[in-house]
Amino acid sequence: MLLDYAKRVWDPSSSTWVEIAIVHMTPEHAQYWDAVIQPAIRTIGDQERHEGKKHSRADHNWRWPRLRVLLPLAQSLIKRRCRALTVLLQRDVIWQEPWQGPPKREDEPKAIPAAMILLIESYPWLLPTTRTRHSTFTWFIAAAPKKILQEIGVVATPPLGSILIDTALITSITLGYQGRMWLHADRRGGQRLFDFYSKKCNLLNVSDGFPLPSGSLSDGRHFYATSKIAKKLLYRLKQSRTL
Repeated sequence: MLLDYAKRVWDPSSSTWVEIAIVHMTPEHAQYWDAVIQPAIRTIGDQERHEGKKHSRADHNWRWPRLRVLLPLAQSLIKRRCRALTVLLQRDVIWQEPWQGPPKREDEPKAIPAAMILLIESYPWLLPTTRTRHSTFTWFIAAAPKKILQEIGVVATPPLGSILIDTALITSITLGYQGRMWLHADRRGGQRLFDFYSKKCNLLNVSDGFPLPSGSLSDGRHFYATSKIAKKLLYRLKQSRTL
């Protein structure tokens, strides 16, 4: 069963469908995020620290130009391949050509990188089985804050977290892993991130101390989707795959 990545997202705030494009991440996408989106994420974290709160986002100090290049390179040394994707929210038409020179906030590409995802395509399956099984590992995901998207001219800013998980599941199916996928909820994301994967995405959670394929033990923040769960989650967003 081959499925396309989502082409649109339901925006509950405006009760409309919003068109998106999920494409392979380019250097320009990563540079734009680093120059325009990431400062807004750091501002959120700095404000939380000023108020005596813990960071609510795990991606406070991420640098996507480095993540996009260095982490896939490291995985290639052990014969694993990564897939870096960008979710674009359009302004008028889907962005086709990069701009000239380093990106600045006032630059106006025709579509804006609104979410990013880095997957390890083939990774040992989380659950013990009688024979070797593989899965897709969701390594890094990030969605841009709505405020910054609106400030740079994106009017419709639907939630994209579920679409990122959907993208990982579709990748798993496309690679022949029947939707098997797992990830780790970074502790820096706190309870908010844990609840997002558990309650919003309906992923299953392993207990603290659960043995991982690497031989280490889980901290209780690993989540996964079996083939059965993946089918249910993909069905829930099937309308997003058509225009």
